[in-house]
Amino acid sequence: MVDDVAAKARRVQRSAPQQPSAPKPSASPSTPLQANAQPNTQATTTAPAPVPAALSVQSAQMLQVLVPAYFYPLPGSGWDSLTTTARTVPSVAVTAILNPSNGPGTKADAQYSKAIGSFVQAGGKIIGYVSTRYGNGGVSQATVRAHIDRYLAFYGRENIGGFFIDEMSNKSAQLGFYRDLYDYIKGLDSKLQVVGNPGTLPVADYAQVADTLVTFEGQASAYARFNPQPSYGWVYDQPRQKQAMLVHDALDCRSMQSSLSTAATERSHTGWVYATDLQYDYANNIGDPWAKLPTYWDKLLLSVDAINKGSALPSC
Repeated sequence: MVDDVAAKARRVQRSAPQQPSAPKPSASPSTPLQANAQPNTQATTTAPAPVPAALSVQSAQMLQVLVPAYFYPLPGSGWDSLTTTARTVPSVAVTAILNPSNGPGTKADAQYSKAIGSFVQAGGKIIGYVSTRYGNGGVSQATVRAHIDRYLAFYGRENIGGFFIDEMSNKSAQLGFYRDLYDYIKGLDSKLQVVGNPGTLPVADYAQVADTLVTFEGQASAYARFNPQPSYGWVYDQPRQKQAMLVHDALDCRSMQSSLSTAATERSHTGWVYATDLQYDYANNIGDPWAKLPTYWDKLLLSVDAINKGSALPSC
């Protein structure tokens, strides 16, 4: 559903508040998921954060990784790599977004059952993808709840640790829809994690309808300028783990490390991270940034580990 990437991007551009000099983080998911992404207008012209030799542990406050794992778990796929690195780099928390068919599908898939079971056993965490079409009535509350129930029925609460609420609105008018959904999930189990994806910075009340919010989804060049100030100062009243970023077009290891370093700054105040060298061309609606893991996947985890420990970043 690459077309959804462009649609979501256009929506973010329309709804973005006009700030003096700023292209903003954007959102839109695609393929199995609905790939989120597009240049956001919430960033300022602040110079890109340099890649530091080291960051303080206090500043980093333990980054963790959020992976749009929208690829099928065939032998040798990214799911095998996720499981392997969950064992070899246990100090970095990794959550993978499960998305068999733009949601749970109509029945359990044995390949997914095997893959997610191995990943969870290795120490990873799984959350299920559900689309909400911005709470505008395109998808009913009943349908979204049915998808949530199916994930738990198909793959078990022992494997499903929460839900990724995609195509989330960022406006006050839809808050009731997301509050009802949040309450429904927490009513099933208060420990289920709710990650919402407006793909851009929403109004402050959205902090109450998700445990974590993807406040940036887009290209690495735009994320270098990401800055919630001054319009979204509410993020600084929240723990760092309230914000997540999903960055694509980070074309090499150094670009990936720069994006991670930006997330770890006090300005960005972000706790969940992901970067990939896969690309999405907004102008021509071409590409799928979540089709596989980045070529530097291992280096990404080691870089997060180094930032969390206040150590020098690994060489690229």
